[in-house]
Amino acid sequence: MLNPEQKELSEHLYSSLKEQFPSIELVEIIDCPFEEGDVWMRIIPPDDSKQKSQVSNMASKMVTDILMEYGHDILITYASR
Repeated sequence: MLNPEQKELSEHLYSSLKEQFPSIELVEIIDCPFEEGDVWMRIIPPDDSKQKSQVSNMASKMVTDILMEYGHDILITYASR
């Protein structure tokens, strides 16, 4: 179960991505089944490959900042419709 800080950081991360890329959709935010304390966020990315790449770049910077500042590892994976 996500702790309150993980939940807040994950929700903020998604909100920031959604603000820049309105076409993304959140599927779920869950505890990583393999590594205790890690978080998985599944999203449906934009259809456009250029925007998908931009989402990946922005997300990677943000999750690195979260890891360095708060010590929480959040992995973003893509889902399909």
